[in-house]
Amino acid sequence: MAEQKKKRLKKKADKKQVIKIILPTDEETEEDMEEEDESGGIYLEKEDMLVIYKALKNYKPVTDDEEMVSEMLVEQFEEILVVDYKVKLKGVRW
Repeated sequence: MAEQKKKRLKKKADKKQVIKIILPTDEETEEDMEEEDESGGIYLEKEDMLVIYKALKNYKPVTDDEEMVSEMLVEQFEEILVVDYKVKLKGVRW
């Protein structure tokens, strides 16, 4: 079943431009990351990225740590949307 899902995702990825996000753990090394590049990760389409970006933009961090992480994530999502998906965002100059 997992193989069928991978094939279906691969076919979908061929048709549309998607971003693959790999969530590493603390114990993984760079070699492990390269080996798992083909088997792990999450595929997100443009619409999914926009939903997450808008949620991050509207999020009000409570602590300084949350604020720092939130700002970093917003910047990364802006870069992905503008560079990879060619989306024009208000107030973003890339």
